[in-house]
Amino acid sequence: MMTRRLLRMIALAVLAAALGPALCRGAAAEAAPSSFWIEEASLPPEGDAPELVPGALAEVDLDRGEAVFRFTAPSNSVYDVCLFPADEGDFQARAQLWHGDELLAEGEGGATAVSLRLTTGEAYALRLTGAGRVRLELARHALSRCFELPMALDAGGDAYSKAVARAGDVHWYAVDADSDLPAALAGIPDEPGLRLQALLFDGDGRLLAEGVRTVGGACLLGFVPRAGQRYRLRLRAVGAGTGLYNLRLERSATAAMPDRVTLSRQELALAGRSAHQLTAYFSPEAASGLVYWESSDPEVAVVDANGLVSGRGEGTAFVTAYSAWGEYDRCRVEVGYVPVSSLALITRRIALNVGDDAAVECEVLPANASRPDLVYEVSSGEAAMVDARGVVRGVAEGEAVVTVRTLDGGLEDALTVTVGPAPKRRRALLVGEQNYASTVATVRTGSVNSVAGLRSMLQALSYEDSRFQVTTLLDASRDRALAAVGEAFAGAEDGDLSLFYITCHGYYSDGMTFLQMYDGSTLAAAELAQALRGVKGEVLVVIDCCGSGGVIGRASGTGDILKGIDAVFGGATGPAAIDGSRFRVLASAALEQDSYRISFSREAVESDMATVFARALCEGCGWSIERSARSAMRADVDYDGAVSLNELYAYTARRVRWYLNLTGTISGEAYAQSVQVWPEGDARPLFARAAAR
Repeated sequence: MMTRRLLRMIALAVLAAALGPALCRGAAAEAAPSSFWIEEASLPPEGDAPELVPGALAEVDLDRGEAVFRFTAPSNSVYDVCLFPADEGDFQARAQLWHGDELLAEGEGGATAVSLRLTTGEAYALRLTGAGRVRLELARHALSRCFELPMALDAGGDAYSKAVARAGDVHWYAVDADSDLPAALAGIPDEPGLRLQALLFDGDGRLLAEGVRTVGGACLLGFVPRAGQRYRLRLRAVGAGTGLYNLRLERSATAAMPDRVTLSRQELALAGRSAHQLTAYFSPEAASGLVYWESSDPEVAVVDANGLVSGRGEGTAFVTAYSAWGEYDRCRVEVGYVPVSSLALITRRIALNVGDDAAVECEVLPANASRPDLVYEVSSGEAAMVDARGVVRGVAEGEAVVTVRTLDGGLEDALTVTVGPAPKRRRALLVGEQNYASTVATVRTGSVNSVAGLRSMLQALSYEDSRFQVTTLLDASRDRALAAVGEAFAGAEDGDLSLFYITCHGYYSDGMTFLQMYDGSTLAAAELAQALRGVKGEVLVVIDCCGSGGVIGRASGTGDILKGIDAVFGGATGPAAIDGSRFRVLASAALEQDSYRISFSREAVESDMATVFARALCEGCGWSIERSARSAMRADVDYDGAVSLNELYAYTARRVRWYLNLTGTISGEAYAQSVQVWPEGDARPLFARAAAR
């Protein structure tokens, strides 16, 4: 007689074969079907249940019996157990989430059956019972990560850029149909090895279509929507590839969909690195013209988004034009060899400072030479080094000679590099916390725009003729933010300026400001101070959150002047003098106040929101977040072309009050937000307008 364990193993094998290798390694099932409600609540023996991996969308036939999955949470977060119909029929499903022998939560099927905070590294079990066929996803409850919180995707305009942080990441988008005209979606990898999959669902979670996947990893999806309906797009990385991708939605001006794509050439011969423009024709002519171009071998030939084909190396490649509905045509490209005939340097001398970089500029002829690759080396002197791309870096005061040689033909030329003393360096680390886990805090809409605005502002500024090197960090944990301080400001020396900015939820308690990170971890101001003390040179700290004035112990109704660095960051007065401190601080609000965000329009949507403080900072230094363009340096009241800490404080304090007065009242009272500064009256130049590059 077969044992219960053997019956379970046989059932598992049958179900895994039915689901196929692309699904989530099958689902454990009893030999006999179970009813929707089950009395016994015991779990299967350890190891019997397949593992539910991130990014999987498992298809489960509950008519065959219960299904049990193992799951290990990759991060501390709220996770949703989502159940979608797998076919046209109805389904009933009940989900139970277990931790060991403890039943943590249960719920009946719908888009989200169970939502619960899980702990990273802990093993959980998920049991499904009921009837019918369902698709199962276990997703993190965060903006763009789950069915319930999709990112809005608009038609036209620039492509939406998104990062796949790791293999298995899933991103959800909402597409609102304003007409019955055909629509086309294109997901384009920015990095080699990234392969994308797109699935289109209706508002109830029923799968409507799967996108066409190209050989190079892109995904294309064409569909005909119904006006007034909302659709959801599920996009994920297939395999181990990670990196950035671009997602674009376009709507056709006509109701016609293409049934054929034809290229202007079926065969093409290129000499070396010459180029030729291909054109894609659609049938019928009025059909949607969204087309994606791809080369089978980019080392032989490449093609841009408009169909311009350029030779790269001797050989044969195929250039394919895809429509979003799966039609395609291709052109055979033969690339011939063209030898290098001459090499000439654009300049014979480069002047650098220690730590600065400059590119060696060369002209290789003919312009379409097949192998224009160059080798660079320092042939004499120790003042400079050069990398494989021809970028020279000054390493010590003095002179060096850099030699350039062609790989094809061995032609040579040389130039002299003169290196002067090291300039002062300017670095900035901008941290924004926006997509909070639902159990931690509400989404802090506008943080991304605030960080982006400050980044653009700094890139348009200089400090004693040195530009800022800017690093941005979004939705970081406490540990990641502290580690980023060391990474972003590595190599800082005396005389350098390091700027740290963070916008997040925050609060003041027990004499200390605390910064709330997206995942629930908390960064105390004292911990931030300790990390920043290890940074050499001057440090400008800008805190943009509720209770931020606590970093310098400032309440709106007090005139306390703090003593000592510990007091500055700890939020309590101290006996030591502040003279000679390397720190300067701007805080968006007093320790007992909230810090507000406002929209550029009446609709408080993500694309229009930024903090009042960030907007005022950018305006004071000559950047408009709203217009994303340079503006007058409004904080420069003495018109010397530079902004000091005192000028910036005076402007932001006044401007924040002005914005909030326009906003109106809250609960019948005026909004109160008082910008804080330490030390007061600091007139040293901080920012200056950089010359346009």
